[in-house]
Amino acid sequence: MVLIKPYNNMEKLDLTTAKKMVEHYNTTRKTLIDKTHNINDTESIWISLDKLKAFVNNLPEHATGVRIHLAAYDHENQHYPNQTTAILIGTVENDTEHTDALEKGSALLETEDDPLGPFNQGKACPPVC
Repeated sequence: MVLIKPYNNMEKLDLTTAKKMVEHYNTTRKTLIDKTHNINDTESIWISLDKLKAFVNNLPEHATGVRIHLAAYDHENQHYPNQTTAILIGTVENDTEHTDALEKGSALLETEDDPLGPFNQGKACPPVC
């Protein structure tokens, strides 16, 4: 059995710092997006634990991590018009860097059903909080 350290060495934030960072985002980036696009833009994305585990557990052995790209739906999207979203995509090592198929010049994702992704299955809040 392999023992994994808590949070796998991710940087743990104290709650006060996390709240300040979220508030800073909301008063700077989100405010500009709201005003520019005349919307109440996304503040967070909820992903079920089952979907998140399935994504990570189905990554191929050569995957080195997960990159989260911020993106936006277009104005014609039925559920989230113009809302910010997150796209999850697996990364692989390319020389000394971790790369994904959304990066310029990447030869990854030869097929549409590649387990590296990209995937977008979260619920944007707002409007679904």
